[in-house]
Amino acid sequence: MTSQTQTGTVDARAAVPGPVLNNTEAPRQPWMKIPLIRPDLPALDDLKEEFAEILGNGKITNFGKYSTRFEDCASEYLGVPAVAISSGTMGLLFTLCALGLERGQKVILPSFTFMATAQAVLFAGGVPVFAEVGDDLNLSVADLEELLNRHPDTGAVIAVHMYGLPARVAEIEAAVGRASRKAGRRIPVVYDAAHAFGASIGNRRVGGFGDAEVFSLSVTKVLVAVEGGLVASGRPELIERIRRMRNYGIESNYNAQFAGMNGKMSEFHALVGLHNLRRLDGLMAARQVRARLYRQRVEAASGFRLVAWPENAVHTFKDFTVRVPPAWGPDERDRTIAWMADHGVETRAYFSPPVHEQGHFRGFADRPLPQTEALSRRVITLPFYASMTTGEMDYVAERLRQAEKEIQ
Repeated sequence: MTSQTQTGTVDARAAVPGPVLNNTEAPRQPWMKIPLIRPDLPALDDLKEEFAEILGNGKITNFGKYSTRFEDCASEYLGVPAVAISSGTMGLLFTLCALGLERGQKVILPSFTFMATAQAVLFAGGVPVFAEVGDDLNLSVADLEELLNRHPDTGAVIAVHMYGLPARVAEIEAAVGRASRKAGRRIPVVYDAAHAFGASIGNRRVGGFGDAEVFSLSVTKVLVAVEGGLVASGRPELIERIRRMRNYGIESNYNAQFAGMNGKMSEFHALVGLHNLRRLDGLMAARQVRARLYRQRVEAASGFRLVAWPENAVHTFKDFTVRVPPAWGPDERDRTIAWMADHGVETRAYFSPPVHEQGHFRGFADRPLPQTEALSRRVITLPFYASMTTGEMDYVAERLRQAEKEIQ
């Protein structure tokens, strides 16, 4: 299978970069228990001195040296100012408020996403308007343009870098730019980059696109701080406003100057994030190698297929999500998930149901989204992590082969 690019195709199985893995890395086993993820956490010995220091001096929060250092290092890595907060969801909420979203304003976002994207819109006072996705499972630019024409009062657009594959940022921002000129006002673009710390397009890292990009640092992500988030932006004044919003809107001396709440990151979380940021390049290199090897095995053994990605994009593979064989639907997908669980392999249907079909959000669904609905019923997320062995990959691929044979 080849990956589509704007200038042609590239064989995603050719010339794998980085270290070479071999099949002796882990012995094959007749039965294995394979979790969906194994988080990349530091060893206690790597952090115990700093943990002891934090516990000893009692400076566990309120912008201590580790959270400050973490912000500085993240900003240096991303190439734009960044602010640490308590979660990615809180980062989206703060960002929308800091951009001046007014109560009742519409926010266009894809329905194929984790519900946190839409929850943040509601808590910020916005009204979600759900958009379609393309074959890459990222926001459809064509549908975005249609919605911008249909809703000239749109207050903001949120795109998602799904699974860590960068969205079509140039096309998205061009479409929003045209709508802004037509409306006579600037429509902000925010990227939900929860999956995408370490991703890039060409020579630009995700983090500096749009008005702001919001990362999650929870345990399922490539950059883990256990819990937490980052907001990055090329607009320093936006970052400074969010710095104050995460501390109740306090300017100084317990004098709140604008809306805010507690969105701080603790020193413990910042320390874990700082440690993992230092080794992020190695983790990303490992994921690139393993994702390509894994893809070879899955697609050689079965009819399950990974979504293609452009050759100029660095994908984090936060989730290794495949589509079921072409003739299958939701019943076969769900039976596969159950069959794999019975054979030791943990999987998920990320993301099914799409947000516009979820109980809390159905009232905002004003039209069907056939592409989103069809894709959400045909995706399965397989186990994947930076330490995954070829033995584990072979086991998953073989179980998929067997499942396909039994279920079809």
